[in-house]
Amino acid sequence: MAAQQIIRALTNAVIPSDVAAFWQDHLAPMKSAEPRGRLIAITPASARAITLTIEPNRAFNGFRAGQHITISASVNGAWVARSYSPRLVSGATSGAFQITVQRVANGRFSQWAHDAASIGDWLKLSDAYGDLALPENNAAVMMLAAGSGITPFLSLLQSTPLQRNTSLQYWVKTPEDACHLDELLALQTREPNFHFTLHSTQIGERLNASHLADCLVDTDIMACGPAGFIATATSLASAQSLRLQSEAFSLPMIVSDATQMVSITLARSGKVVQVASGAALLPALEAQGIALASGCRRGICNTCACSKRQGISENIITQMRDDGDNPGLRLCISSARSDLTLDL
Repeated sequence: MAAQQIIRALTNAVIPSDVAAFWQDHLAPMKSAEPRGRLIAITPASARAITLTIEPNRAFNGFRAGQHITISASVNGAWVARSYSPRLVSGATSGAFQITVQRVANGRFSQWAHDAASIGDWLKLSDAYGDLALPENNAAVMMLAAGSGITPFLSLLQSTPLQRNTSLQYWVKTPEDACHLDELLALQTREPNFHFTLHSTQIGERLNASHLADCLVDTDIMACGPAGFIATATSLASAQSLRLQSEAFSLPMIVSDATQMVSITLARSGKVVQVASGAALLPALEAQGIALASGCRRGICNTCACSKRQGISENIITQMRDDGDNPGLRLCISSARSDLTLDL
């Protein structure tokens, strides 16, 4: 009650709107005009992953199955943002959704989630983004997932009746690493059109041509996993002339040259820093103490995009170079191949 009275007083007072918004966020975040969420449950998903159940406020616009949102948590006084693929909680009327967080060495968000998160913690939520979606046709679908690449498929499988022939092949290091395994096995038992195979790379084969051998010519392939896994899936689908949707949750191996440094001029602040040619700009600038907005860190959400005024940049994923102005340079998937001037 006291918090609500303070908020009403702030709202009625003649103070800057950003000050009122700051106090609203701290006193009653679920009533904020910005998308926020409250952590309402923490449950195991595998031996090394947990599921966070989050109840959003009314400002959150929701998501489509297969999309991602950037979730920010307050960690030691600083906001740490990471991208996750959510799925709705079955039967929930509050719009509650779940994300699966795998423990990552030196991962600030994942370490917070596993070691410090508490029921009642509140989080910042972004708008949803991403294009991964089930095909509109009725052709068979083969889903290829590696590691935490399973999460968008869990949402997609939940989103629609399984009337088409749908198969899911899921690669993990060990069976204990498989997330939501009981749920997937139960789905296979319940749904005659769903076929599930679990692969352990510790004792079995990695993705290869034999795993696509039974695909019909009109099968749609969907793949999600680390960059190397996606590169293999792309090559295999192309060899069989199969349609492919893919999404990588990591970047390809980055080759930078520490012996060749380039200057990055930040036009608004006037600061000039040196980074290695070929290094991803986002972490390189962060290492120089420059605080930058970011989200997915893999070129999907555009949170880190800024204008490039001059210089040669390279897209780390496509290896395409751009030597002109670029109003939307995504720092997480771009490197400098000459001195650059950025609108920062």
